[in-house]
Amino acid sequence: MEETRKTEETMFDFEKLTVYCKAMEVLKLLAGFTAKPPRRASDLADHLDRALDSVLLNIAEGSGKPSGSADRARYYRTALGSAKEVAAAVSILAAKGLLPDSAGQPARGLLLEVVAMLH
Repeated sequence: MEETRKTEETMFDFEKLTVYCKAMEVLKLLAGFTAKPPRRASDLADHLDRALDSVLLNIAEGSGKPSGSADRARYYRTALGSAKEVAAAVSILAAKGLLPDSAGQPARGLLLEVVAMLH
């Protein structure tokens, strides 16, 4: 099956946002881990997965609100809080030796960018 390439005409506006794309990169980096975490990490991996979803969903929903509106700012603040939650979960998992550096380090770098953009 061929992968369909997204073009400007087939993309939602939020998919064009750099912050959304970077958050999606984090999700892709951590997807293998969150899908099959070590048993000791299953609860935190589930929390991490839900927080990642929250980042992406709140960016998408916020982008649909009027520019400069309090509603848009509220969704982006929620995404920011969730991004920091993801960063904390990554740090905890790494400190416990449950998340490989090959996923944790690049995810942290991208999360720093996501947080800076949402600030």
